[in-house]
Amino acid sequence: MSKISIIIPYLQGQIYLEECVESIEDQQLSDYEIIVVNDRGGQEVPTSVTEKPQVMVYHAIEERQEDKISAGEEEIDEDAPLGVACCRNIGIAKATGKYVYFIDCDDYLLEGALNRLVALAEEKAALITTGNKYSSWFKPANFNFDRGTQETFIQGIQQMTGQALSDRFVAMFSVQHLLIQRKFLLEKGIEFDEEITYYSDMRFVVQALQAAGEQMWLDGDSLYVWRHHNDRIHLPALSQKKSSGRGREFMDSYSRSLEFLTQKDAVLRQILDRSLVRFSLSKFPGQIRGEQAVRYTKAMQKMPDWKNLTKEFRRLERLEMGFVRRGKYRLAKPVSKISTRLRKKNGLFGSKIQWYLMLEKYIFRKMSIRHDWIFIESFFGKSYSDSPKYLYEYLKKTRGDKYRYIWVLNRNSPDLKKTGKYTRCKMYSLRYIYYAARSGYRIFNVRQPMWCKKRPGVIFLQTWHGTPLKRLAFDLDDIFAASQNHKMQFYEQAREWDYLVSANEFSTDVFERAFVYNRDKILEYGYPRNDILYADNREEIAAEVKKEFGIPEDKRVILYAPTWRDDQFYGKGRYKFHLAMDLDLMRREFSEDSVILLRTHYHIADIVDLSGYKGFVYNGSKYEDVSRLYLASDICITDYSSVFFDYANLKRPILFFTYDYESYADEIRGLYIDMEKELPGPVLRTNEAVVEALHNMDAINETYHDRYEEFYRRFCSVDDGHAAERIIETVFGK
Repeated sequence: MSKISIIIPYLQGQIYLEECVESIEDQQLSDYEIIVVNDRGGQEVPTSVTEKPQVMVYHAIEERQEDKISAGEEEIDEDAPLGVACCRNIGIAKATGKYVYFIDCDDYLLEGALNRLVALAEEKAALITTGNKYSSWFKPANFNFDRGTQETFIQGIQQMTGQALSDRFVAMFSVQHLLIQRKFLLEKGIEFDEEITYYSDMRFVVQALQAAGEQMWLDGDSLYVWRHHNDRIHLPALSQKKSSGRGREFMDSYSRSLEFLTQKDAVLRQILDRSLVRFSLSKFPGQIRGEQAVRYTKAMQKMPDWKNLTKEFRRLERLEMGFVRRGKYRLAKPVSKISTRLRKKNGLFGSKIQWYLMLEKYIFRKMSIRHDWIFIESFFGKSYSDSPKYLYEYLKKTRGDKYRYIWVLNRNSPDLKKTGKYTRCKMYSLRYIYYAARSGYRIFNVRQPMWCKKRPGVIFLQTWHGTPLKRLAFDLDDIFAASQNHKMQFYEQAREWDYLVSANEFSTDVFERAFVYNRDKILEYGYPRNDILYADNREEIAAEVKKEFGIPEDKRVILYAPTWRDDQFYGKGRYKFHLAMDLDLMRREFSEDSVILLRTHYHIADIVDLSGYKGFVYNGSKYEDVSRLYLASDICITDYSSVFFDYANLKRPILFFTYDYESYADEIRGLYIDMEKELPGPVLRTNEAVVEALHNMDAINETYHDRYEEFYRRFCSVDDGHAAERIIETVFGK
């Protein structure tokens, strides 16, 4: 097999680069070199890559400095990166293989992808070979075809001409996953346009495809994965970076690409024209206006096959582009707005919330802010609970009716009714939109909706809902159950928080990093929901809870509080759950002196079936205040739920039933602490181990005494029963 030079431009994203190189090594090529060209200002190439014998690293700034000095020109003195085009040109110049292959540092290959391209090139004496492309949000270890989106649909081995050529470049002209004879590139003088930042591939690919003629082949079983970035703040992809000059750059690339085409290149011309129309639809009128719009109009007027070209677009899109083509921008703009609005509404009429938001925009937000209104939400209106409840009760106790309290609750709460005067609204109702728009204060324990923007002058207190065990937001690599825009959404929402509550220094460190949040705005005051755990009447509260459930006073109460798994879901926002505890075994062993009080995560509270366990298992999943359940229990069994951080305030025994620990820690989300070394209780993998532990609690308490004390000092020492007082006095004044 002939030698291959694999060219990787690199700026940042060390873990991406490592995984990219690993996927190349997995190809098991017999003769290859990996050329990493590090752009100026980028992160250092990790030693795990540089130490590989096949890898050669070049620095773009050093290579270009030498070129400048050799030509007698001034040295480069700018700080900005030289760009991906420059890096690829350097890679071609340094390559020694018969073939050059292009892959981005954040992408990766599936098994056999590159071997197939080389074998096809050798067999057909091809100048260019390529295969199919997928896109995915996930790293190689988590990729599967259900988690990827097929970008191209080539089947089998085909000559890349006619329809096959059109199908391969249906999305864009990209050099990704192209294997090209190096001698061919050098003889034709084909190189990347270094004056172009975002669309330098276009001219290179068009020129190469045109020059190669019929000596191009496709293998549909050679698969390249184009990896999306879900962290636009720390590691934005080139396509995610904002620039006002994209419209100009695209047109420049398009115009320069046309220079290589003749009348015989009808397919390439159609692909190129199609890409321009698609770009226009996505950028008009935001980035294509004024003189730029005129350039696009003139380009469209010169397109030879306009009717066939626009057949694939929707009616409103064709109408919009038709107006742009004729230079009638005043008519094109409203059509563009209508098309965008219908697409977002998912139909002509849309949903109720979209109409409510129009009222908010044009009416509610123009009304005065009521600085004596407090808008309070806990777990998306599911309950009167958590830290918002205790902050509210402290406000009622110390401020009385100075404020109007608006609670977001989807159903009435008997406990809330006992507190006196308040206003209730359901989540996402018209009343919700109205009060959210006008209230001067917000108290939430979960993220707010993306469309629920805070007005200037409003104070937003975010209490959050627990000390984090599972990785959050920007600390996550792959995101399974949430939107892949999760990190960006989190970032934008956190900009609106004026205060964020933390229970300990550990949480403060995590929140600062994972939420990209200003540490000075974090109130490390403890959790108001834990104040009740230090209350003088906590024994009376425990007795009340047992009476509410009908739990016999002489029975030991085992609180079982498992969390949900990020990989257990049917679809976005639709969760599934399997109860791992063997309730039949537990009943046989402990029904005489114990009961189980079950508390599942609020995502899955409605899907647990406990029929057949009456008198032994009591379902507290819908009980509003989990802190009261803590007081009523003698032992807590949990897994990866953060309840144990709060429960440890009571210094009562905790067992950890982690039947899927290996997969959960390594493959799903990862954990912030070492459960084997830092938890204040044993980590148990089987139901039998749980039973044995419950039979030997005295020995376990003695074994874990010192670790429990250390855990308490680290995570619980701030809580003292006065968290609500400290927070309210900081936010509302003494």
